Amino acid sequence: MIIYNIRLLPQAVRDIDHLYNYIAEELMEPLTAKKYQEGILDTIERLIIAGGSIAINQREYIQIMYGPDARTTTYKKMTIVFNVVGDTVIIRRVIASSMVL
Repeated sequence: MIIYNIRLLPQAVRDIDHLYNYIAEELMEPLTAKKYQEGILDTIERLIIAGGSIAINQREYIQIMYGPDARTTTYKKMTIVFNVVGDTVIIRRVIASSMVL
């Protein structure tokens, strides 16, 4: 069993921060924002073990935007886009699942 390192690219960090700020400030639900952020980060943390076992995403949008080896997992209504390179899971984006056509 491979134990993967996790690397969040700056855009993924911005995505998570933006989502948190939107829920906390725009929707005025700071507790919900914190729980949602924790859920996303927990989902990412599970990729330490499961990253390589998740199938490559076959959707055209994902392959064009993030490469033919891009993989995805979801947390609620968000899609986490990542690549596996060697023993590292690289988190590229956290986007609304509705954007994944």
